[in-house]
Amino acid sequence: MRPLEPAGSATPRPALSSRETGVDAPWIIETEVSPFHCLYQDALFFHSQSRLIRGRSESESSRLARAALLAYVASAEALVHQAAIELGRPELAALAADPRRPLPLDEVWRLLPAIAVAEASATANAAGGGVSAGAGIWEHPPWPQFAELLALRTSWIYPGNAASRRAYYRAPTQTADYEPLQSHQAPADLRVAADRLNFPRTGLPRDPYALRPEHLDTARSVLDSAIGALDRRLGGALTRDNRHRREPVRFIHPPEGGKPA
Repeated sequence: MRPLEPAGSATPRPALSSRETGVDAPWIIETEVSPFHCLYQDALFFHSQSRLIRGRSESESSRLARAALLAYVASAEALVHQAAIELGRPELAALAADPRRPLPLDEVWRLLPAIAVAEASATANAAGGGVSAGAGIWEHPPWPQFAELLALRTSWIYPGNAASRRAYYRAPTQTADYEPLQSHQAPADLRVAADRLNFPRTGLPRDPYALRPEHLDTARSVLDSAIGALDRRLGGALTRDNRHRREPVRFIHPPEGGKPA
C-alpha cells in the first residue's frame, strides 16, 4: 500500500489503477436531488399504505395518513423555495427562500410570481395569468383550500393552548370503541360548531387522530391544483421540462468515462 501524501502536498500522487490495487475502481455518479420529487413520492407511498392497512387498523391507518400529509406539505415547501432560487430575480429570491428569515408558506406562494424573472412574468401576463391578474385571484379556488391545508399542518406544529386543542369522540355505548366525532354526528345540544371539528372548505379534520385516507385524497387534490394554478401564473415555467421533478445523473468516475484497465 502506498503511503498517504502529507496534508497540503502540492504534488498529489496519481490514482492507482486496478492493475496496481487488484480491485476494480468504482463507478460514481453525481445527481441533483429534487426534494419536491422525493417528498411527494414519500407522501404517495404513505398515502397508499394508509389506505391498504385501514381494514386491519384504523389507528395505524391514521398514523400513516399523518406522515403522508406532512410529506405533502413539505413537498410544497421544497417546490416553491427551489423555484424562488431558480426562477426568481437574484436580488429578490432571498425574500422567499432565506431559511434564516422564513416567510409563511402561503405568502411565499403569493410572492413567487412577483419576483419571477422577466421572461416568466411576460409569458404569464401574455397568457392572462400573471401578477396583473390582481389580488382577488387568491380568493378563488384552489387558494382558500390550499390555505386550509397549510393551516392544518401549522396547527400541529403550533398547537396553542388547551382550548384550541380540544377534540371529540363518540361511541354507541359508554364501553364501546370511540371514534372521532363527525360534524353530522354531533347532537344538537352539544353546541360544538362544525368548523371546530373540520375546516369548512376542505372538510379536513382539525384533530390529527381523525385523519383518514379520504382526507389525503382531498389534500393531494388541493396541492396538485395549487401547483397547476401557480404554474399558470408563471407561464408554465414552474413545471417546464419537468424541472420540478428532474434529477439529472452524470458519471464522474472514472474521469475518462471508460472502465479502468
